[in-house]
Amino acid sequence: MPPVFIFIDDSPFELQVFSDCIIPASPGIEFILGSTYEQVKSRLGERYPSLFLLDLYGQDPEITSPRIMSREELSAATESFCSLDRVYGGLELVPEGIRTNEFLKRLFHITDPWRKAFLSASRAAGQNTRYGMGNLAAVRRDYPAAAAVAYTRKSMITDAVDLLAAGIDGLDLKPDGPDDQAIHEATRAAAPDLLESWSMKVTHCFNSYVQSLVVLMVRSGLGGEVYNLKNPEDLSDEARDLLGPGEMCFLQTAADWWGYSGLDPLI
Repeated sequence: MPPVFIFIDDSPFELQVFSDCIIPASPGIEFILGSTYEQVKSRLGERYPSLFLLDLYGQDPEITSPRIMSREELSAATESFCSLDRVYGGLELVPEGIRTNEFLKRLFHITDPWRKAFLSASRAAGQNTRYGMGNLAAVRRDYPAAAAVAYTRKSMITDAVDLLAAGIDGLDLKPDGPDDQAIHEATRAAAPDLLESWSMKVTHCFNSYVQSLVVLMVRSGLGGEVYNLKNPEDLSDEARDLLGPGEMCFLQTAADWWGYSGLDPLI
């Protein structure tokens, strides 16, 4: 069976861009797209997916009165932000050896308040990372061996910190552009590299998980069967009982992945 990649995003536009630009670049993979975890899980059935691509920002149902900040409100919140005079004022007096670092430090102090303003505006609009983090938790609960990558357009460095703490396998920014056509073109151009990167993450995650099963088999006195993990149909009934149906389903998906990728598991 072909490997299954899943993309969850609550934006119809993003789902369409993915369908138009990413899917055609990888005909050997089956893609399941949806706006909620429950939706894609029902379409998945009994299969074990190889990869989850998770949008990060989404609508929080507990925010009952979302709104777009008015121009006047946002202007008032940003009018005290520093100008470029704060960056360049007296910069020539800074010793040359540390001038570059001083320049970048000053510039960051200008951009950081805009980051905080964006977070305030997104919260007012009812969007936050609860959507993506909740989906990640569900993936880790139900499919611990699958690779999980955040695929987002509105990510902040603090989001990356939270995602790493939650066990994400990677974070990729969606290709961007000034309008819808430019976004389509940028995504189509980036598709091969994105797919290669995602495939590498699947291989890494599958190898890591198989190694954990090797340890389990050895500790359970079934070390002589560890090489059968790459061909799960060759495992004994005792090994199958030890692993359970969930792990056996994963091993079949992993076997399909090795066949698709042409690689061998690190056993």
